[in-house]
Amino acid sequence: MKNRISILIIIVFSFYSNKMSAQDIHFTQYNASPLNLNPALAGLNSCRYRLSGNMRMQYGNASVSQFVYKTGNVSYDMSIAKAYKYKNFFGFGLNFYSDVSGDINYATHKLDLALAYHILLNKYATSTLSLGIMGGIGAKSVDLSKVTLDDQYDGYDFNPGGRQEVLDRNRFIYGDISAGALWSMTRKVSRKSNDFNFYNNYYLGIAFYHLNQPRLVFYNDNPSRQYTKFVFHGGGQILLKGKLSVMPSFMFLHQGTNQLNLGTYFRYKLGYLPVDKIAILLGVFARVNNQFDAIAPAIRFDYNKLQIGFSYDINVSKFSPGSGTIGGPELSIIYGGCFGKKTRVQFCPQL
Repeated sequence: MKNRISILIIIVFSFYSNKMSAQDIHFTQYNASPLNLNPALAGLNSCRYRLSGNMRMQYGNASVSQFVYKTGNVSYDMSIAKAYKYKNFFGFGLNFYSDVSGDINYATHKLDLALAYHILLNKYATSTLSLGIMGGIGAKSVDLSKVTLDDQYDGYDFNPGGRQEVLDRNRFIYGDISAGALWSMTRKVSRKSNDFNFYNNYYLGIAFYHLNQPRLVFYNDNPSRQYTKFVFHGGGQILLKGKLSVMPSFMFLHQGTNQLNLGTYFRYKLGYLPVDKIAILLGVFARVNNQFDAIAPAIRFDYNKLQIGFSYDINVSKFSPGSGTIGGPELSIIYGGCFGKKTRVQFCPQL
């Protein structure tokens, strides 16, 4: 029978249960989606603006469904009142993502506005405390016309007029509020150059998403609310020798259950001049969610204002027989820079 009910339907309708609430999207390259990582990152970049885009497809062509998860994210953030002289400044950001699951188009679309304030902790601007808030609206929907059930098979043929699932609402809109804080520090390790490649930098952040715990249910009598998500993350860039540096990072999540993401890039600078920002990065990341879930090799290329990254999740969880061990390819693109020549370049965390 074409498009018979799959395990995806079970997953989707399990969101209606009182025992669990909907989980957020996730990216393996979590640092390439700054506003999904921490609202305090809005406007915290080395110059003035940053445009980020991410695309992820998971379990493509698996036996469960074709492209069970299709997730896209685009964000723009910039600094406000960032003067030539070092002083505190504001950050502003817009973040949009779209997530569509499986054959029945279980979809989430969300738009957020982020505001942040960045406090310089010393006169050299090498240490910063950032505070951010974010709020927006989301929309959820499901296309029941694409749901097929065993009861619609009459023993001889498929009968679309058979029993169908009925919901109180097939789509709805909700509000959302989040907040975060981040500390960052930069330390020069060489007196020979002013090149940022000769600086170590570190950062630690916490964030709370869905502080208002919105109701993400399709049945009116279901009191379940989305879990507040707690994020604790950190990382940095450490110069090893010459042009080689290591960029470890981690992200711990608690949203009803625990998840740990961690990994590292090894970055090799290709240019010779201080103004050159050309580098190749190779790395590997892992995700643990009550069990060892996935391992993901990654590659990134930095060329001045542009960063392009690609990773591929190799599924090693208990779900691998259903997914055919097929994981998730993920592409990230970041473009950032300055407006004019009067903005002072800032020491900011190298994500």
